[in-house]
Amino acid sequence: MKPLHLLLLATAITASLSSCSKEEESPVETPATSGETTINNTQTARAADEKTAQDIIEHGEKAHEVHCYKCHTDEVYTRENRFVKSIDALSKQVVRCKDGNDVPWFDADTEAVVQFLNNKYYRF
Repeated sequence: MKPLHLLLLATAITASLSSCSKEEESPVETPATSGETTINNTQTARAADEKTAQDIIEHGEKAHEVHCYKCHTDEVYTRENRFVKSIDALSKQVVRCKDGNDVPWFDADTEAVVQFLNNKYYRF
């Protein structure tokens, strides 16, 4: 094979390999075998990181509305002699309420409720 052909072949292989590695990092949608689209892991991780504090607080508010009002009103958060005096104590109290009432929350749900309550009532 002539040197020019070898050079062109090497260039083509290099270009092909570099475009493959760029595709793996690119957060584009690719068609799945079932006809649905699958999102690249990089894009999924980015979307999870973009969840804002406001999104978490809104999620906590919804969870609070569904479960906490079954037992008490907002007065427990606003009364003069409230028991909760720190963010740690608030977190422990939310966990006690959740566990004592068999509320089906994940840790992220519990933390969202803590963030909601702290944002609305406590401000620790």
